[in-house]
Amino acid sequence: MKWPVILLPLGFLAASTTAAPVAERQLDLYQLQISCPANKNIDGRFLALKNNTLGIYDGDDISPIKVYTVDSQKEGCNELHTYPVGIVDHSIGLLGPPGLLTLVDMTNPRTVQPGEGNVAQWDTFRISDGKLTNDAAGQWLAFPGSGNSWKLKWSDGSAVVTADFMMVDVLYKSAGEGRYNGD
Repeated sequence: MKWPVILLPLGFLAASTTAAPVAERQLDLYQLQISCPANKNIDGRFLALKNNTLGIYDGDDISPIKVYTVDSQKEGCNELHTYPVGIVDHSIGLLGPPGLLTLVDMTNPRTVQPGEGNVAQWDTFRISDGKLTNDAAGQWLAFPGSGNSWKLKWSDGSAVVTADFMMVDVLYKSAGEGRYNGD
């Protein structure tokens, strides 16, 4: 009879410890907007995600992507993670042959194996003066797709591009705050 009396307070202590709330963290959220005064069809449009590729898309089921920044281990650079935060980490990244990288959604970016001849970058974004760029020298290019869609790529100028494209800037705009229950 003594054991249940002794163990009962320990049970209450264990239950209250495991039921403690997780600290909630506020996240500043951003949306990515195209600036291209030369093309009014894409100027001012927000980037969205379709089939793991970021770009400009039409449709009722398409909504602008929201991201939050995380300091990169590379000095002066940022990672852009998608919101809402889920169990699996999603980050915006650049993927493809070194001279012309496509802006994509990467699942667990640290584990991405880009394949022979390709590179994967997710921790090299620079945010300054309201613009998003890559750490490497270059320029954002928008390539027309089917319908009114456009896909976004980063070019360092070394790739031979034979397709039509528009030079654009990517602006980051405040999209409010989000919450994250994690570390």
